[in-house]
Amino acid sequence: MNNDPQEHPPGRLAQQRPLRVRVQAPQDASLTVAAARPEHTAQEFYIRQLIRSQFRLAVAVASGLLAMLVGISALLALSPAVYEFTMWGIPLPWWILGLGMYPLIIIAGILYNRAAARNEERYRSISRD
Repeated sequence: MNNDPQEHPPGRLAQQRPLRVRVQAPQDASLTVAAARPEHTAQEFYIRQLIRSQFRLAVAVASGLLAMLVGISALLALSPAVYEFTMWGIPLPWWILGLGMYPLIIIAGILYNRAAARNEERYRSISRD
């Protein structure tokens, strides 16, 4: 195809159209792209995962203790026969809630501590690799 204007006379619409211009970069131009820093490094990712796992563990232990406390309280409140038993003038439900919950809290704390240490050890083993 020849783009010679003499060969094809321009029509009315051809006069209104702008001429096409080809734009090129010089042949010796080099494109340099700045090295983009990744949004998150692997270390930041693993730290975030550790924090999330520790948070999930804490929420699980706290909700478990709360469920036990509410469950024992509801059970004692719904059975009035338990109030008939007293030791040194204190009803049995008070003994159960006052002294019986402490061993459960201590056991939950020990289990939480072991699980948190296990999570941290997993993180350390991954970060060493």
